[in-house]
Amino acid sequence: MKKKLSLILLFILSVLLISEWIYPFAELTELSTASWIILFITLSLASFFTHLRYYWTIPLHIVMIYVVAGIYYAKDGIFSGQWFSSFFQITFSGFSDMVQFRPSDISMDFIVIVFLIALWLLSYITTYSILRKQRIMSVLILTVSYLAVINTFTDYNSSWAIVRTVLEGFLLLHLALTSRIATPNRLNGNSLKRNGIIYHAFILFLLAVFVFSSLMLPKKAPIWPDPVPVIRDALGINTTRTVGYSEDDTELGGAVKKDNATVFKARTDNGHYWRVESKRIYTGVGWANEKSTELQQFSSGDNFPIQLSEETAGEAKTAEISFEASSEYVPYPYGTQAINSAVDTFNANLTTEKITPTNTIKNYTIELKTPVYNIETMQKADFSTLPDSFVSKYTQTPSELPKRVATLANKITKDADSIYDKTKAIESYLSASGEFTYSTDDAKETPNGADYVDQFLFETKIGYCDNFSTSMVVMLRTLGIPTRWAKGYTPGEGEKDAKGDKATYTITNNNAHSWPEVFFPGTGWVPFEPTATFSNPENFQEPTTETANKPDTPNESSSEASKPDTTEKTPEQDTGSSSTGEAPQKKSTKTNTSTSSFNIPLWIWWVPVGLVTVLLTLAVICRRRIRSNLLLRSLNNKPSFSAAYNKILNLLASYKYKRQPSETLRQFANRIDSHLQIDILSKLTKIYEAEIYGQTTKERQITNQEAEYIEKLILILRKKNS
Repeated sequence: MKKKLSLILLFILSVLLISEWIYPFAELTELSTASWIILFITLSLASFFTHLRYYWTIPLHIVMIYVVAGIYYAKDGIFSGQWFSSFFQITFSGFSDMVQFRPSDISMDFIVIVFLIALWLLSYITTYSILRKQRIMSVLILTVSYLAVINTFTDYNSSWAIVRTVLEGFLLLHLALTSRIATPNRLNGNSLKRNGIIYHAFILFLLAVFVFSSLMLPKKAPIWPDPVPVIRDALGINTTRTVGYSEDDTELGGAVKKDNATVFKARTDNGHYWRVESKRIYTGVGWANEKSTELQQFSSGDNFPIQLSEETAGEAKTAEISFEASSEYVPYPYGTQAINSAVDTFNANLTTEKITPTNTIKNYTIELKTPVYNIETMQKADFSTLPDSFVSKYTQTPSELPKRVATLANKITKDADSIYDKTKAIESYLSASGEFTYSTDDAKETPNGADYVDQFLFETKIGYCDNFSTSMVVMLRTLGIPTRWAKGYTPGEGEKDAKGDKATYTITNNNAHSWPEVFFPGTGWVPFEPTATFSNPENFQEPTTETANKPDTPNESSSEASKPDTTEKTPEQDTGSSSTGEAPQKKSTKTNTSTSSFNIPLWIWWVPVGLVTVLLTLAVICRRRIRSNLLLRSLNNKPSFSAAYNKILNLLASYKYKRQPSETLRQFANRIDSHLQIDILSKLTKIYEAEIYGQTTKERQITNQEAEYIEKLILILRKKNS
């Protein structure tokens, strides 16, 4: 009876110990609940504690991983055929990304699957350590180290988790030691049996004394300087970043290095904000991702699906964009009407308002009209017509936002007569009051527990566009004014054409920028420029009777472009899901990594991945076969011939057949064919050269004969290098 009771206590403590791995993971990855993963490890430990054979435990764990992952990510239920196929596709794609060292492509659902596999292994190790070896110290040290790393390098506070872990670990150690001492061969086993109750009670008393003392007694301040900054610098975590566009805005702050590398060039009539996306959810340390997104596909030449301004004026103009290297996103100016490009299909993320091509893009032309920003119209805008859901969405602030931020906003705007005037008052306070200094070198990181905006407004007063724009958004929101955060690029440096009608602007990484957008009924989303030393490239019409009567005349002034969202103004179109604004589309908030969420440093994901290193090693050893299998598999989907040819070159490089800098493609193909005693690569190269130097601009699908050539080449490579 005592043995069964001891086993039950060991099982319960093991569940509690491994649960400490789950709580931070669930919070950092924004899982809806940790309960299902806790149930997973409970069943996993139970299978090992009851000594089920491997031919039962392995299928059981695979089924449990399938079910638990489905509970979190299967939209149509875990028993649907769609989730069945999606599960294996997610797993295969995820392991392929791991093998090819592409961590940024790993999806969140695959990370959860890997974490469940890691917990499976951890459950086995824990059970083996307790029941076979009667030792638990290795698992305890591993758990404490995991929590310490999470506590140090993320915003998750694991202080109490470490206390619980130490208590659970000591109790496990005590029970494991007791079972070892109580074995028949031990000399002091009989003594323990006689005084068992006293022994256990004394241990529990000592633990209670130690915990109470550690919590209640005064603690001496650290003697040594904080090593975390040195460790962060060594690991490349939160160190000085390079300026430029990034999708990750979940943790703002800190210095940035300048980068003069050209991103793209724009030939247009005048400078514009080059908008990439917008965000809505401010977390106190940065801008979080929306939990849901909506995509709309459109073709080259179609009406632009994102309408920022409710009114435009004048004839359509054009802007010709040329990237230095192929891009995965499409910057666009306010007033965009259509995008024309050789890339035929685009995706508009109606939540983040980010435009992405189906593949990549290098050149495209934008048709645009001048947005109308009539100051008098904005001063008379009736904000009472906006739905409550829309206003609450774009006036969101963290509950922990210090009250003095709102107090300062009210003080600055106390003499303003209209919402437009309040907006301009805060813009002027940040950009022209002399209170704040623009600097990319001296900007400070946000301390733990501090608010990014509060620190900038009242403590450092030094920063760059992110500090200024975020501060203006948050201050306006405390006044109940619907505002959001936009990012992209400033106009760049322009050189006039010989004719003088247009100029070519060079946009570098240094032109990466962020600014606030305020929604005015009747006008749309309007950009403002609070960053000191910067000016707004968009035109505003001064409040005169003449301009008020002629809203279709071009404008002049200096503030910012806006985004009209007529659809967002009606309650039916404002679904309240996740958006940072835009009417016809849906609301948008760019996403960086969390909603109160929170971006996890990339290397954190390798903690669970480290527990499946054996699989990685096998995958690396078989990387050539995996790459060739992926290529063979892709041929069934009829890719473009040029894409398949480039994959062949990459596969040859993995077999050490690398093209020399001095070699032409044809010379390289002849050398490889001579070495392999074939003529396949030469044939493929002739077809490739004929295609890229031909007159056609549209890529064609690979033919069956070309696919057979590639399959034959792969088989020869495998045979030659087996």
